[in-house]
Amino acid sequence: MKKTVLLLMIVALSTGSTSTVYAQKKEHKQKEEVTALFTLNEEICHNCKRKIEGYLPFEKGVTALAYGDDGSTVEVTYRTDRTDTLKLQKAFNKIKLEVVETRLEKQQEEK
Repeated sequence: MKKTVLLLMIVALSTGSTSTVYAQKKEHKQKEEVTALFTLNEEICHNCKRKIEGYLPFEKGVTALAYGDDGSTVEVTYRTDRTDTLKLQKAFNKIKLEVVETRLEKQQEEK
C-alpha cells in the first residue's frame, strides 16, 4: 500500500512540474527608441550640464543624451515602452530647467 501511494505521489508531482514547462510566455512590447529634441529657455552652462547629466540618465528608459550645437538644445534618446516626452519634461522641471519646445527628431527600431 505504501509503495502504491508513493508511486501515485511521484506521478502526480512529475505531471504537475512538466505542465509549467509548456506554459506560453507573454509577448513583450517592441523596444522602439525615439530621439526627442528639447529646446530650453536659456543657454546650457557648465552647472546645467552637470545637473542634466546627473539626473536624466537615471530616468527610466533614457538610453542616450547629447547636446545641440546652438547651446540650448538637448537630444534625449529613450525607449517608448518605458517613458514619454511628458515624463522627460517633468524631469527637466525637477532640475529647474524650463522646456520651451519638444520635437521628435528621428525614430530607430531595436531588433
